[in-house]
Amino acid sequence: MPIAPVNSSALFILQQARGTGGAADDGPAGITDVTGFAGNSAGSPFTQVRAKISDAMFSVNNVDATEMKVRLIERLGEEFGIKRSDYKSMTQYSADIKRAVDALKAKPGSALAITAIEKKLGLDKLGVTLDDLVDAAVDPNGRASEKLDAALRKQAGDASKGTAGPLRLDEIGIYGR
Repeated sequence: MPIAPVNSSALFILQQARGTGGAADDGPAGITDVTGFAGNSAGSPFTQVRAKISDAMFSVNNVDATEMKVRLIERLGEEFGIKRSDYKSMTQYSADIKRAVDALKAKPGSALAITAIEKKLGLDKLGVTLDDLVDAAVDPNGRASEKLDAALRKQAGDASKGTAGPLRLDEIGIYGR
């Protein structure tokens, strides 16, 4: 059975990429590829560097202040039995959290409960209050949100101390830190 022209072209390209030996090896010593390294196998320096770059940029282990803020808000909602999945927008969700916190404040002896929630969420370690977190949820562009972002960035920086951190795209599409 003859090979279709499209398939044969693909086969030809794959054979060139793999080499004539049919196995993915580093090739003869002294022959370098376009990267300047002999071979491009899993053990080559080029592949190792590429893996480290990819891991730094796309790893799920990277700490992001925005993700941390959303998780904090969701954890606060859970303290009051409010689930994010029950709401269509973050605005409605945040408004209900604010109502729940205001209802808690109206009760006598609420200061102890508020302090306990702040400790449970780790707000005391961040240097922010429960009101700051609620205000940041309600107004993401407000002063409380900036304060929370700064505290979370500081914590994220402390968590990733000694590493360069992930690359981010800026407003004009250039990668940077």
